[in-house]
Amino acid sequence: MNRRLLTISIIFAFLVCGIDSLFSATLVITDPIAEGEYMDRTDIDEVVIESGHGISEIPDYAFLGCTSLKKVTLPEGLKKIGFQSFSECSALEEVNFPDSLEDIGSNSFTYCSNLRDVEFPQGLKHIGHNAFSFCTSLVEAILPDSLEEIESYAFSDCDSLRKVRLPANDHLLGELMMNCCGSLVEIEEGSFDVPKFDCDSYIFDPYDTDAYERCVLKVPGSVIDKYDVSKSWQMFNKIAM
Repeated sequence: MNRRLLTISIIFAFLVCGIDSLFSATLVITDPIAEGEYMDRTDIDEVVIESGHGISEIPDYAFLGCTSLKKVTLPEGLKKIGFQSFSECSALEEVNFPDSLEDIGSNSFTYCSNLRDVEFPQGLKHIGHNAFSFCTSLVEAILPDSLEEIESYAFSDCDSLRKVRLPANDHLLGELMMNCCGSLVEIEEGSFDVPKFDCDSYIFDPYDTDAYERCVLKVPGSVIDKYDVSKSWQMFNKIAM
């Protein structure tokens, strides 16, 4: 290829792909990360944080606004994902959570609009407020029984979300956790003791009658009557086993 043709090809690639995506790369991390260290980097399409280096936390804002980031592999031994650590990573499609993870912090994956499938680890204890808000491609959320707290609006405005399995325990649930999830048709709650909501609230806005009519609440058959008289759950038109 002559020099003139090569120059034209590079210019064309810049116009089609953009300079950031043309030079995007995999980032391999072996050292602890500082707060906001990779914020707004648009030249990273994959992050691999290697196990065996004692990294137990992703700090606040670490990868905020990395709009080319598509895949994240987190290390075994990681305990916590911090505030807004992956927020606004609009290209993010895949996150591999380790079994050791206990805490997904507030707003950690907000506006990750391409995140479709998330497998939550069985030892997870806490999901912060708005953690997955506006993850508009997320289809299903199967939450483990180990969860002790799910804060308010954790999965709000997830337009594609169709099925949710809540933890089969009676720990307090965050207010309006699934608000404005217009495709949600099934919620499974396996607790024999009816869970309450923070601030004596609800899972959807109480005025959103379409949501309560569309969505089926599945609970253990022997306690349907308990959910049917609970202030926060009785608004569902269909409560079944």
